[in-house]
Amino acid sequence: MFLDDRDYRQFMYLLSKTLIECKIACWNFCVMPNHYHATLQPTLPNLSEAVRRLNSSYAQWWNKRHNRVGHVFQGRFKDQIVDRDGYLLTLTRYVVMNPVRAKLVQSPDAWTWSSYRATVGTCHSPAFLATARTLNLFGSDESKILQSRFAAFVGEAPDEIEVDLIRSNEKILGAKEFREHLAGAVTLV
Repeated sequence: MFLDDRDYRQFMYLLSKTLIECKIACWNFCVMPNHYHATLQPTLPNLSEAVRRLNSSYAQWWNKRHNRVGHVFQGRFKDQIVDRDGYLLTLTRYVVMNPVRAKLVQSPDAWTWSSYRATVGTCHSPAFLATARTLNLFGSDESKILQSRFAAFVGEAPDEIEVDLIRSNEKILGAKEFREHLAGAVTLV
């Protein structure tokens, strides 16, 4: 899906354009050679349309550039509703640690195509990235302190049970009360 920096840059451009146009907040992201992750918070009921638009636009561009035809993405995207109190931190770490788990880099700050460096303040943040939302999970101190807390948290070993849940096909991730509350309130596709 991403063969060189030009592919990554084009995807990032389309991601930015789509999220801004669709008014979707992006807490974090990581674009890998064969897939991508993003923690998104829609303000409208348009997540499926936004992802369809992003994937379709990129696939058309990629096929034209690489003189290919057919599908670029395999299957429908995976979406989960995540309990902010219990699982959002784990998801945040999971997303930015993808290139480390895949052994592409030694540390998350070495991967260009992720939100990690913008969140810790070592590079410019893209317009679509809501770094403050992620940092606010670590308190209400000044940015440098929150960035340090975020970096320390990402560096800790994850809880493997929670990681397995993120990788699962569960539609709602959270405490029992959270899941029961949402199960009655939303229709899951």
